[in-house]
Amino acid sequence: MFKILAHRTLGITAAITIALSATTAVSAYAANDDMDAVSLAKKLVGVDYSKSDETPSAGFDSSGLIYYVYETLNYTVPRTLAGQFNMKSTKITKIDKAEPGDVLFFGSGSKPTFAGIYVGQGKMVMASQSKDEVVTRKVSELKGSFIGGRSILSAKDRLKAELILTAQKYLGTPYVFGAKYGQTKTMDCSSFTKTVFADYGITLPRVSRDQAKEGTFVSKSNLQTGDLVFFTTPDSGKKIGHVGIYVGNGMMIHTYGEGGVKFTSINKEWWADHYVTARRVIK
Repeated sequence: MFKILAHRTLGITAAITIALSATTAVSAYAANDDMDAVSLAKKLVGVDYSKSDETPSAGFDSSGLIYYVYETLNYTVPRTLAGQFNMKSTKITKIDKAEPGDVLFFGSGSKPTFAGIYVGQGKMVMASQSKDEVVTRKVSELKGSFIGGRSILSAKDRLKAELILTAQKYLGTPYVFGAKYGQTKTMDCSSFTKTVFADYGITLPRVSRDQAKEGTFVSKSNLQTGDLVFFTTPDSGKKIGHVGIYVGNGMMIHTYGEGGVKFTSINKEWWADHYVTARRVIK
């Protein structure tokens, strides 16, 4: 099927953004291996559907998308849809029991015809042949053809995915320095991180400079989703005065100034020049 030029351009643009200058599967994997499965799947929305392909630059078919996401995160996954459906991993028999990062299969009997990655809030990301691209779908629309699922992620990697989804619930929440912890109408940087991690049984101190003493040190070159990243601010001098949560691909979710909770690059503008350290508190 011929692709409309505008659509093709959109797909190529998305692929370039995702894979940067990657021209092979190996380099494409390396470009995204600091992300969680859900964030990576969402990032691929808009990339072209392409039968028998499995990279952002070439496109994806149904099983190719799943193969790419999990191989990127160092999981061994079969390339074919049938192989993925028959993986020796925890089975999901009810679609409403799916958790973020699970793979859901649709078809008839024990023969899957397509699959997607559950990304929370009743939605999944899949490579759609009919839409000719990677799309987000409501799983409720496909419930009648659901034939099972597989849980692939480790407990630690599932936690990372769920933690970032929780953090995103607060996007746009106004920033107020010294906001009272325990309420979420307003937040400052450290009350935000403390609130998000508390949902998963991880207790952090109230202020950023104390949070920077928690967990273990991690270098900037080895950051992973869920790591805490620390910076100085105009008011903190040479001391730590700000914290965010690393989400992969050089980005953090944090709150500071206008716009409140938002995504920001740690490699641009103020944050690039005032990065101090990072700590890993997810064990």
